[in-house]
Amino acid sequence: MSRIVVAGTLDELSETLDVASKLGSIHMLDYDGEIEDISLGSPNKIADEVSSLLVKMRGCAAEIKPTKGPRKSLAGVRSLLDGEFPKHLDKVLSKINALEDTKNNLDKTSQNLTTIIRIATLNLDLELLSDYNSLSCWIGEFGNLQKLKADLEKNANVMCFSGSNGKRGVAAVFCDKEISEEIQSTISECDFDAITTPNSSGSAKDLVDNLEKEKEKLITTQESFENEIDSWNSEHGADLLACIELLERDLEILNAPVRVAVSEHAFVMDGWIPTSSVKESSVALKMVSTVVETEKFESAPHHGHHDEHHEEHDEELPPIAYTDRNISKPFELLTDLVGRPRYGRIDPTMFMLFTYPIFFGMMLGDMIYGIFTIMLGLWIKNKFSDNEAAILASRLVVYIGISCVIFGYLYAEFAGWEIFIYEKVKVNGVYVYADKNSSPVAFLSALYPFDLHHGYGPSAELPFGINLAFPFHRVGSNMSDLIVIALYLGILHLALGFIIGIIDVAKGHGLVAAFFEKGSWLIVLVGGFLACYGFLVGNGEGLTEHYASAMSDLVFYGGITLVIGIICLCYGLAKYEGFGPIGIFVGPLETISLLSNVLSYIRLMAIGVVGVKIAEAGNMLGYDNMIKSFELVANGDFLAIISGIVAMLLWIGIQLFAWVLGVFSPNIHAARLHFVEWMKQFYDGSGEPFKPFGSKPKLVEVE
Repeated sequence: MSRIVVAGTLDELSETLDVASKLGSIHMLDYDGEIEDISLGSPNKIADEVSSLLVKMRGCAAEIKPTKGPRKSLAGVRSLLDGEFPKHLDKVLSKINALEDTKNNLDKTSQNLTTIIRIATLNLDLELLSDYNSLSCWIGEFGNLQKLKADLEKNANVMCFSGSNGKRGVAAVFCDKEISEEIQSTISECDFDAITTPNSSGSAKDLVDNLEKEKEKLITTQESFENEIDSWNSEHGADLLACIELLERDLEILNAPVRVAVSEHAFVMDGWIPTSSVKESSVALKMVSTVVETEKFESAPHHGHHDEHHEEHDEELPPIAYTDRNISKPFELLTDLVGRPRYGRIDPTMFMLFTYPIFFGMMLGDMIYGIFTIMLGLWIKNKFSDNEAAILASRLVVYIGISCVIFGYLYAEFAGWEIFIYEKVKVNGVYVYADKNSSPVAFLSALYPFDLHHGYGPSAELPFGINLAFPFHRVGSNMSDLIVIALYLGILHLALGFIIGIIDVAKGHGLVAAFFEKGSWLIVLVGGFLACYGFLVGNGEGLTEHYASAMSDLVFYGGITLVIGIICLCYGLAKYEGFGPIGIFVGPLETISLLSNVLSYIRLMAIGVVGVKIAEAGNMLGYDNMIKSFELVANGDFLAIISGIVAMLLWIGIQLFAWVLGVFSPNIHAARLHFVEWMKQFYDGSGEPFKPFGSKPKLVEVE
């Protein structure tokens, strides 16, 4: 990155900002206003007018939801804005408002019609239903009309008119005000639902006819407005979106002077620019301004002292723009959750392209869940095709879905079932595997090219107790192997973090500081692993004397390496991290946290096994009972179809729950392993995102 300063007379400011916006390569720095006699600029006078027009256009777009069209020329969109398009916009906005009023009137008329239809069953004129001085009256629906009539017949001072409205009866009850409380009590016992009488007169049936005619008229008017608006949208919708984009760009330029330092006659614009864009941008800006100066940024030299670490954090650093990438770009969303990497530090995004899907796939690892996850990613892409962040998120979801399918194939798992299930049967007193694959998804065994013996194929025993098999039965014979693999992945992942940390620190403070700050942790990790492995294996049974001696040596040399690493760590804490003499005591305590970091990776096994057991429980409760019920139906017990349908819904519900949980939980834990366990070993997320002045053109071609 390079620092760029552009200066000129106030008359040149507007054109300079316009060119800077078209370039789209300058990250402007807001002037802080601390220099005497130098103030902030003021927005252009026409900014309010442009803002008002933009608000109207956005409101119109929100209502009609136009679709994008081909890119338009800048001159063409300008001619629209300078021509009759704003007047056409006002007309369609008036139609939109009229349509809204029509819908409100239609709703009101429909509600009134529903009410009058209920009242019309009483065969009473509307003026007879209210405005009595000596009578109390109740009009409404009753859940128990027969009981109401029977109770009211006992009182001679009560009149009741009734009708029918489906399951509930409609009645109008009149009585002297002296007995209103008694009648009110009787009415309340009959499931009474009051009807608000309209302020009208005449026959209710005549009013129903009038309201039905009015409703038909409003429906016709509504359809007419909708057709006119749809027609306008088809003809001018793409133009509307193009105008909105151009006005947003114009408004950004018109308001930009508030970010610039100005005096009575001149301005100064300060910012950052990618070094690769300096030459082109400088030529363009020099044509519209007086002074353009650029200077390539070079970080101040450091020699590894702790005080200079503070100076580094106080140093003004350039903003961070991600490098152009394609495949790994979706993982920038994860990096941004922690913060942009500090300038000059390694960007971890590319590493997460490999590790994040692997961790997710190891945990969920089911073929059908992976297919569902891929479909979810494609749905997000189609649903939010206009949102760049959503597009990246959809690609990320597709990536982890593909990984889930791959690991599901390796695990031979589908919807919580193992693809290979061979029951053990007793033959001549010896348990042997049955010949038939009893898995409900046994047909998927055709996907496996090897001649698998009862679901077990090729296997390999690698150094350090690593056992690989295909298929890898993670909830069966290979569960302990998965624990070992998860721990080893954790060790390798943390080691990668420390190596990145060594490179980062070496670039800023030299190799010595890098060795003691990050390299000491790597030594502790390696020494601790060798010592623990040698101790655990060396205490096993059935070891040859030579092998036991080798493990004893491994414990010894690993322990020495561990002690050396702790000593280096203590020195690094005291010398480079600012702990001083107390670093001697903090160092051994800090190494314990490394053990918890490694053990945290066991979740790669545990989360997946729990998910499998949830799906397996759903299969037992739902699928198995569904099959049994449908078998009973086939044998003539047709009542069993109800239990079969219930079991099927239960099975589908648990499967959906297992998948939704499988999408969220492994994502959370994969993110935790990266953000908490891995990135804290090296990452500094204090970088400022690079935000160039001038929006990126999408619909309007910029010169």
